[in-house]
Amino acid sequence: MFTEESLENVVIEYLKDIDYKYIHGSNLNRDNKEVLLLDRLEERLININKEIPKSSIKEAIRKIRTFETNDVFTNNKLFHKYFTEGVEVTDFINGETKYYTIKLIDYDDIENNDFLVVNQLEIVEDGNKKIPDVIIYINGIPIVCMELKSTSREEVDIEDAYKQLMNYKEVHIPSLFYYNAFLVISDGVNTKAGTITAPIDRFMAWKKVNGDEEIKDLFSIDYRNLDTLIYGMFDKNRLLDIIKNFILFTPKGKIMAQYHQYYGMKKAINSVVNAVKNDGRAGVVWHTQGSGKSFSMTFLAGNLVKHNKLNNPTILVITDRNDLDGQLYDTFCSAYEFLRQEPIKCESRADVREILEGRKTGGVIFSTIQKFVEETGLLSDRENIVVMVDEAHRTQYNIDGKLDTNTGEIKYGYAKYLRESLPNATYIAFTGTPIETTDKSTYGVFGDLIDVYDMTQAVEDGATVKIYYESRLAKVKLDRHQMDLIDNEYYNMQVNEGVEDYIVDQSQKQMSRMEQIICDEDRIKQVVKDIIAHYEDRENLVAGKAMIVAYSRKAAYMMYKEILEQRPSWNNKVKMVMTTNNQDSEEMAKLIGTKKTQKQREDEFRDLESEFKIVIVVDMWLTGFDVPSLDTMYIDKPMKAHNLMQAIARVNRVYPGKSGGLVVDYIGLKKELFDALKTYTTRDQDKIQENEEAKIIALDILEILRNEFHKFDYEPFFGDSDKVRYELIRDGAEFVQFIEQRKNIFMEQTKKLKDVYKICTALLSKRTKDEIAFFMAVRSFIMKTTRTGKPDLKEVNARISKMLEEAIIGDEVIVLTSAGSQETFDLLNEDNINKLRALPQKNIATNILMRAMKDKVEQVKQKNIIVSRAFSEKLQKIIEKYNNRNDEKDVFEVLEALVEFKHELLKAIESGDEIDLTYEEKAFFDVLTADPEVIASMEDDILINIAKDLTKTVKENMCPAWHERKQAQAKMRMHIKKLLKKYDYPPNKSEKAIEDVMEQVKLQCVAGM
Repeated sequence: MFTEESLENVVIEYLKDIDYKYIHGSNLNRDNKEVLLLDRLEERLININKEIPKSSIKEAIRKIRTFETNDVFTNNKLFHKYFTEGVEVTDFINGETKYYTIKLIDYDDIENNDFLVVNQLEIVEDGNKKIPDVIIYINGIPIVCMELKSTSREEVDIEDAYKQLMNYKEVHIPSLFYYNAFLVISDGVNTKAGTITAPIDRFMAWKKVNGDEEIKDLFSIDYRNLDTLIYGMFDKNRLLDIIKNFILFTPKGKIMAQYHQYYGMKKAINSVVNAVKNDGRAGVVWHTQGSGKSFSMTFLAGNLVKHNKLNNPTILVITDRNDLDGQLYDTFCSAYEFLRQEPIKCESRADVREILEGRKTGGVIFSTIQKFVEETGLLSDRENIVVMVDEAHRTQYNIDGKLDTNTGEIKYGYAKYLRESLPNATYIAFTGTPIETTDKSTYGVFGDLIDVYDMTQAVEDGATVKIYYESRLAKVKLDRHQMDLIDNEYYNMQVNEGVEDYIVDQSQKQMSRMEQIICDEDRIKQVVKDIIAHYEDRENLVAGKAMIVAYSRKAAYMMYKEILEQRPSWNNKVKMVMTTNNQDSEEMAKLIGTKKTQKQREDEFRDLESEFKIVIVVDMWLTGFDVPSLDTMYIDKPMKAHNLMQAIARVNRVYPGKSGGLVVDYIGLKKELFDALKTYTTRDQDKIQENEEAKIIALDILEILRNEFHKFDYEPFFGDSDKVRYELIRDGAEFVQFIEQRKNIFMEQTKKLKDVYKICTALLSKRTKDEIAFFMAVRSFIMKTTRTGKPDLKEVNARISKMLEEAIIGDEVIVLTSAGSQETFDLLNEDNINKLRALPQKNIATNILMRAMKDKVEQVKQKNIIVSRAFSEKLQKIIEKYNNRNDEKDVFEVLEALVEFKHELLKAIESGDEIDLTYEEKAFFDVLTADPEVIASMEDDILINIAKDLTKTVKENMCPAWHERKQAQAKMRMHIKKLLKKYDYPPNKSEKAIEDVMEQVKLQCVAGM
């Protein structure tokens, strides 16, 4: 078997390949309560800081060992500053106060640092002893912690590794994580890295070693997940570069660049530095929406600010929408420490002049491009100004002007006035959508493409989810004439973009005709009725968050009123978000509210617990607004090209349980959507799938499941009897589990079906939905009777919020409370055991017993660790036999073994009665007699007396939260030691006995005994 130890050895070999030293944890000369390797740390710091007195270096070590709080995040943030900038110390030398900055790392000479990999390092903190799998030390500091899981054990994976690290951080050995740069989790197949605050869905693979190689497909023969991450992230230069320049802190957490952000921004930094001394065109970065573009821009700005060749540059961030400007500004503000300054926002054209004109150096400044007009004039002719343009499309060019054939006037875009005000600046553009094939101007203005991170790669990496498209046009019956009008409107919108006035006038005339069609009362009623039906069908599949994109303010208001007409109880569930307008009626103005209202609604919509589930918008929130739980967008507004792609990307964010985002079309966007995709990479062009394709996938999976069930008749499930349905679910679960291969196929296919069903449910017939419901119920039954470890989110929610399980045994109901609890064990008397034996569904009976035994052994551990250890091993062997079953005979043998196990466990629990010991006294007796040599050398009566006195001593010295207080533990240990000495307990056995007694007492204390 390829165990965790085997995987550890592989990781160590890879690191040794890139010149890391290696020592097994047991071979380090250290105090196991200290996570720093103090000898190595001091030796390296003296070597790196040669001109600084040893007393100052010792003070620096004292500072990094002592923190003012116990909060992991606070301490980690402080240490990151020490690691990247050095430790400032004050020393008194020869009667004089001296100030020094002690470098923890030699960034100039990488080989002057000590890179060490250690495995199986024992760490003790507050009595908790834990052994992390692999720790990377740099100069004696534990910078990276890795948790590995066996490649060959199907029941464990990287989620288990993640949970273990989080338990280490939150409960057992938090001080290890004060110094942590990032974490790595791996099961050999999947290897991912993330920070101490990252949820598991933000732990990401590192898919490139040097940044310019092709990424291997997951199923390709030369796919290498583990070694790519090791060689990619742990190259010594790159590891220190990532830690120093590509990790930032916000009030909400610690952010580390993903591989595409790191390599993309490294290229961008070089492009900017080169462009400053050339023509000022740094190039274009295309990173698809939802892939962290805002943080990519933040990482770039922070690195440019401190670049020695740019002499403290001014960074000007340009957007073309106020809401986008605000959202990007908020991201930069959250990372102000990384930027080394607070960003500044220009609220008006006067601000632009006041803030930029005559500025000699520095500053991270935000403005919309519309604030640059002909009157702006020259603001600065400095070269070290870098203009970062977000969503660089039509507002960012038209430098040479365009002739108005009606007036003969040449009209210019805002970009011309921006460049005239900052003629020697360097320009770099960011876009989440590709530059259109017909649009060569953007590359002409900004330069060549620097880096591409396309939609396909983002989905494969788990940075975004797939987007599905569903047309509901037929539901609202727009005729051909109306469709032609819409096509013309697309053209007008493309040309418009808020630039030329005469185009705006023409468009407004066309829009008034369009509005008559789209805002027809009967049509609005029809659209709203369909949206409600569609939404209610999907409401509980993810988080119930949906966005309706209305054609105009009038249309939005009509839709809002119609929704409340049809669903009066949705008053708090649906709201409008749009800018204020003096032309609005008093009622509409109240509903829209102020800018403060809009901000409150942002927070409210992001809040999963909020009643606010459906938002109606026109233009706001269609760019730069992220709500990961948003999974459905209803569009009743013509859109085109990058505007359309930016809008639908609102539903592509990653969220637990969300397998894809759904775009529902009421206006006829299919042609425009697939036209827009033509500008994407070839492999991206099939990544927005029509919902019909999801339906086809669901039906294909359904056919596989039907084939697996061809010998099982579940037709009666579609009848009216709840009892019959329940029995079919139960029997179906039994049928699936008779053959392990069948069970594996079933569980894999139903998982896929569950994901795709969320997307296409509205397209399926009632009969098909009912059939899927049967298979999902069988899956849930299996999950509930076999696993207490890690059901998926929906099953967890169902378990918490719904019901007690029921397992029918003969005519009785045994209530299985939370997955095999104390009650379950107690209900398993001889009568019920015999009924379980007689149950035709042997797999279900076996799983009920197995779960009850697992939980009982865990409960026994709190009271008697010796009994628990012995029976844990026995139970594991029985479970392994079940996991390797081939037929019904194997299942029967396991069932009988579990019945016997139950009797033996009960006997062991009750054995204290025979020697007149209470349950607590028997636990200590078992600890004292665990060693056969002790039994041979001491009388039973003496051991019984020790156990009774121990119980009394423990109760007398127990105090609240005893197990968390070192002084109280020391006192308890002293009393136990005295007691053992009093009874002449063998001295060579007493240390082990004391530790086991302490562990038993601690478990009893935690359990509240």
